[in-house]
Amino acid sequence: MKKITMLIAACLLAACSTQYGKPVTEAQLDAIKQGVTTKEELLASFGPPLATARNSDGTQVMSWGHAKVGFAGSSYTNQALSVILDSSGKVVSFTTTDMANPYR
Repeated sequence: MKKITMLIAACLLAACSTQYGKPVTEAQLDAIKQGVTTKEELLASFGPPLATARNSDGTQVMSWGHAKVGFAGSSYTNQALSVILDSSGKVVSFTTTDMANPYR
């Protein structure tokens, strides 16, 4: 009975954490090459972006994000990746952001 109670408690605590998106790994970032990596390769690696914008100069900005908040804010991670593509769909540059824990 004690094991079942512990299992139920663990499941309830795990269910209280919230996660959105997939974490961006260093290997994924290392694979992004300026002037080489294409939009299709980014989509294959990161999936659909959270946001896509088109700039007046014809470049496109695609953005991905990952956020995870533990039970009652006990842990927090937040990452963002924005990639600028030229008019042919190749990477011009990219920016990553790791945000601090707002619960501390």
